Amino acid sequence: MKSRMSEIFERLEKEKLLLKLEDIDLKKNYGIFLKIGVVSETVGFFINRNNEATELTSENFQGSERLVVPAQKWRGAERSYLLSELRKVGGIIPAEYSRNMVVKKKLLKNPSSLIFGDSSTGTGTEAAGMASRMFYDWSYSYESLAKITVRYLHNSLSEEGTILHEENGTPKSNAFYNVPYVRPGVKLIRYISMENCSREMLLLALMAINGTTRYGARTAILGDNMMNSIVAIGFSKQETSVSSYSTIMKAWNSGSYDPQKMVADDMHNAYGKNLLNKEELRSLINEVNELRQSPDQLRSMGLVLVNKMDSDWSEFWNEKSSVKTNKN
Repeated sequence: MKSRMSEIFERLEKEKLLLKLEDIDLKKNYGIFLKIGVVSETVGFFINRNNEATELTSENFQGSERLVVPAQKWRGAERSYLLSELRKVGGIIPAEYSRNMVVKKKLLKNPSSLIFGDSSTGTGTEAAGMASRMFYDWSYSYESLAKITVRYLHNSLSEEGTILHEENGTPKSNAFYNVPYVRPGVKLIRYISMENCSREMLLLALMAINGTTRYGARTAILGDNMMNSIVAIGFSKQETSVSSYSTIMKAWNSGSYDPQKMVADDMHNAYGKNLLNKEELRSLINEVNELRQSPDQLRSMGLVLVNKMDSDWSEFWNEKSSVKTNKN
């Protein structure tokens, strides 16, 4: 008997809204679009700083300074989470693979690199890059920055474990610093687009979104600080204009903010019947949770993608076959 999700995937594949893995051209990362609508809520303090350690990333919109969360803040954390989960089951991520330090092309042959994109900085034919199949929106707060942030004063410690001080004993000018935090309870709208995607890639992407709970700086100290709620997934054969900015703009203009409903409405208007939400979405998320909790299932899923990359590897890089023929 087919599971509910098998029926849904088969329908999407039959309507060419989701590709079967065997039909995917790994060299191609455009076409067959899907979009995942997410509401992320801070459940702990969130440090969203830029290159300046004492600044929060923000921008003025409609006369008010508002929080801006760049796409890489979301993407980096979710990529790390998926990589960590795949490492746990063994046999999927090459033992030599080290994120952002790859120098051998063959190390890119893993699901995380395939889905999030990756590169090798090796020389000659070892230098290679793979485009991401996931594209993240930036996010914006509905509230003004002043209402959702707080600063706490911290002190820098010297090697002796005491506060930094001058020889005369007075504190150094850099002995104290302010860390700005986003408070708990802030809800952020975001959308993630995927292109040229199979059911295996979608399941792993949802696992990364659903399982990641730590974003921003100092997460090792602060712990879990974010809860993601996937609201809907839309499928189409062309990109739509739905974005985090277009949705939050309506809230700024109206003075009313119900992020779950706004994402659901915008996704429904854009995708119509080609939308997974409510009961169908719950069935899919349940399957994702089962996958995350079953090392055997997760390993099997990862191996399917590794085997696909292995079979298409030479074509992917436009390399000639290494098999030599003898000519008499």
